[in-house]
Amino acid sequence: MSEERQYDIKCNDIAKTIRDWRIGKGFKTPRSITEIESTLAKLMLVVTEISEAAEAVRLQNDANFREELADTFIRLLDITGTMNIDIEKEIVNKMHINEGRPLRHGKQA
Repeated sequence: MSEERQYDIKCNDIAKTIRDWRIGKGFKTPRSITEIESTLAKLMLVVTEISEAAEAVRLQNDANFREELADTFIRLLDITGTMNIDIEKEIVNKMHINEGRPLRHGKQA
């Protein structure tokens, strides 16, 4: 049996810092997915940042592409920090699942 890869991921502290910054700016993020409309609204803001990154690619604007990717992570980490999700643990767990999958997840292309 192969040994599981170890990951040194430090996102939780960044998530808490982003959450605290956002609170200081007067914005609200839901604390639980039971706040359905607020959670969906926050997720759509993540989608918006990805769309802006795609537009930057279309325009070949590397600086804006990097900025929009950063915005995406800021929004995602705000959600995880506010909902007290241990995103480091979740990423490691998901990577271990992914490592056990076949090449290209069994797809041909």
